[in-house]
Amino acid sequence: MKISIYGSYYFPYIIELLKKEGHIVLLNEFADDIDVCILESRFCMYEIYRKLRSIRKYHIKLINSILDIPPWLIDKNHELNTYLKYIKQTLYNKIHKNPSFYHYTEKYRVDLLKNKYYNLFASLFQSYFNQIQRNRVYFLKNYRRFLKYSDLNLSLSKYTQYLVEKFLKLKTTVCYPCVNSDYLLSLPKKEIIYDAINISRIDSYKRQKIFVEAAKKLNLNIIVLGRQVNKNIKLECPHYFFEDQKKVFDILNQSKLYVDSSEFEGFGMSPIEAAFLDKITIASNTYVHREVLGDYPLFFKLNNVDDLVSKMQTALEGNFKLNLASIKKKYSKEALKNRLLRLIEGLI
Repeated sequence: MKISIYGSYYFPYIIELLKKEGHIVLLNEFADDIDVCILESRFCMYEIYRKLRSIRKYHIKLINSILDIPPWLIDKNHELNTYLKYIKQTLYNKIHKNPSFYHYTEKYRVDLLKNKYYNLFASLFQSYFNQIQRNRVYFLKNYRRFLKYSDLNLSLSKYTQYLVEKFLKLKTTVCYPCVNSDYLLSLPKKEIIYDAINISRIDSYKRQKIFVEAAKKLNLNIIVLGRQVNKNIKLECPHYFFEDQKKVFDILNQSKLYVDSSEFEGFGMSPIEAAFLDKITIASNTYVHREVLGDYPLFFKLNNVDDLVSKMQTALEGNFKLNLASIKKKYSKEALKNRLLRLIEGLI
């Protein structure tokens, strides 16, 4: 079987396993003779939109994996949900899904070597035609319409499955992802530098301030790793962003606890990665954390600093036994490979 995988998050982890079973696998590359095209997330949508004619012509099976549907982006009161931004997203959608129009987004860019009239035009063009707005129009209209072309839509969790059905009115099949299990298990134990770590983009719904406040009460040495999305959030602790995932794993390996204080996740990969490094995870008591993590972590009441302090004390004093066997089996690369092949065989 010839498979094309688009993504960089978790599906690429299983490419070598698929090849060992005799399959031909392309990464972020399309060919007319593939049997299946798999999209890891909505971030690949427009690239494949421009290939839909070939997908139909050559009867290629299309599989979409849905990471999440953030409910606040659907809220009419969100700052992205204005008439101007609806128009911008509609224009972006029309330009980017059409191969005949798409090349203009690269052609008309600001160029200091050209005159001011050209640059004024290029600036306006980029502003109105090349700025994606992930708002109600994007999710409820553009993304939903694209997903309807799929032969199979996957959700990363039952919670994401619920959100897709609620907002997009589409049925999906749950297919849990994997982590880079072999690499994580190969890492040697390192000297502990940090008492606790959080790995997540810095944004309001990630609730890192609660983690920082709890750590201050216990006088802990902590670190946060993630891209600063919300510039208004000021964290009173060291925080960095690294593109290199192995650098992130290295710092995680030097931390005693992993703390996930988020109030929303479509799945939540970092606590699983912490489990493969035999770290204790303390996670907010949300539905998706309960579903994905099972009885592995210590749970604390969402947005409750005192309860988080209590759970961190319990973990640091060693009064907690890890339950790792089931989680390592469920989210290994081998497990995802088997899940995915069963789903593909059901299509073909």
